[in-house]
Amino acid sequence: MRKCGRRGYVLCRSCGAAAALLLASHGGAWADADGPDAWRVVDVAGGDVLNVRMGPGTEYPVIDHFAPDARGLQQVTCVPLLKAEYYFKMTEAEIDALPPSWCLMQSADWRIEGWVAQRYLTADHNMQVHAGDEVQDVVEAAELLVQQLYSDHLRAMSDGSTSPLDPARAGDFFTAPLAAKMAREGLQADPLFDAQDAEITDLHVARDAEQPMFRGLVTVNVDFRNFGHPRRAARRHPRRDGARSGLGADRLGGHGRGPGRPP
Repeated sequence: MRKCGRRGYVLCRSCGAAAALLLASHGGAWADADGPDAWRVVDVAGGDVLNVRMGPGTEYPVIDHFAPDARGLQQVTCVPLLKAEYYFKMTEAEIDALPPSWCLMQSADWRIEGWVAQRYLTADHNMQVHAGDEVQDVVEAAELLVQQLYSDHLRAMSDGSTSPLDPARAGDFFTAPLAAKMAREGLQADPLFDAQDAEITDLHVARDAEQPMFRGLVTVNVDFRNFGHPRRAARRHPRRDGARSGLGADRLGGHGRGPGRPP
């Protein structure tokens, strides 16, 4: 077993990746482990701030700051990327030689985003415990939003009423930039059912049963049949203030051929 050194993690080769305990470390980001849903700033003096940089290193300019007591931060990714299969092939010297880890972080309200040194971050477990009811409310609001989106669109396909994809209504369901892009560029195909033509039956919209929220994104699965063929669309809704924050541009994809778990 490796000792818990300056990298801040303990791993048992004989136990495999499931035995990994990743702490706030200076080393590589553990890519295969499920990280916490929230992080907080640590080891920053009360009168100081944590610099948020344009890239992962001090050579990049400072573009913003996190308060010394910032909580509820969302982690997008970290570098270096240390996967389990790589770790178990590396010597302790090679691991110790890895550069300090930097993480791309977002504030709880999404107003601040950038790279910070991982040594100033730790899991915000209390935030996760106390935010249970809030998370439930956010998941429910996202589920209802997607249900209404598909229900209204399906009704528009049958009776000619105004679809949520129409510029007149898109702002009720999508973020302002995406709604503007849809109005400006138009749609070549139906992005909700991923088809030029559609004959939709067995529509079912529900939050993901296994992991409805992960790292600030709510996953809502849309199962349906198009001309008899089973399909699934996974809608990922960012957790933001307000129940109707709108679906983002990168949330429109995610169609699959069957009801398997979305990527």
